[in-house]
Amino acid sequence: MKFELHSIGYWSLIKISFIINLIVGLCVGFFFAIFVSAIMSVASQFGGMGGMPMFEEELPSIGILIIMYPFLFGFGGAIFNTILFVIIALVYNIAAKLLGGIEVELKQVDFQPVPQMAAQPSAYYARPPQPPPQPQQPAYPAQPPPPPPSVQPLPPDVQPPDEDTDRNSPQG
Repeated sequence: MKFELHSIGYWSLIKISFIINLIVGLCVGFFFAIFVSAIMSVASQFGGMGGMPMFEEELPSIGILIIMYPFLFGFGGAIFNTILFVIIALVYNIAAKLLGGIEVELKQVDFQPVPQMAAQPSAYYARPPQPPPQPQQPAYPAQPPPPPPSVQPLPPDVQPPDEDTDRNSPQG
C-alpha cells in the first residue's frame, strides 16, 4: 500500500511540537542549570589567584538557577521551536502542492502475539543435568486395606468416661 503525505495540519503540529519541546526544554534546562552552577562554584574558588578576577559580583544561588533555567529553556525553546516547525510545515505544504508529497509504502501485518518463553538461566548458574525421572510406584497399595474391626456398644450399666474428670484426675 502506498500513501502520499500531501500536507501537514498546522494546529496538530502546533499542539504536539509545543508539548514535546516544552518537556524536552524543561529537562535540558534542569541539567544545564546543574552544570552551570557546578562550573560557577568551581570557578569562584579560583577567582583571586592572580590575573583578572573572575567573579567580583555575587553569584546567583543554585536554587534560582534550577528554577530559572528550566522555565527559560522550556517555554523559550517550546515557543521558538514551534514557530520553526510551523515555518517548516508551511514550506513543505507549498512544495508538496508543486512537486507532490512524500510517498510512504506501508504493509498491513496481521497481529500475532509473541509466545512467552520461560526465562533461561545463564550457563554459569545453570544446574547440572539431572538423570531422567524414574517411573514412580503408586503411593497407595494395589489391594485396599482390610476394614477396621467393628465397634461394640457399651453395655447399658457402664457410663462413658467424662472428659473433664479424665483431665483433672491425678496420674498415678
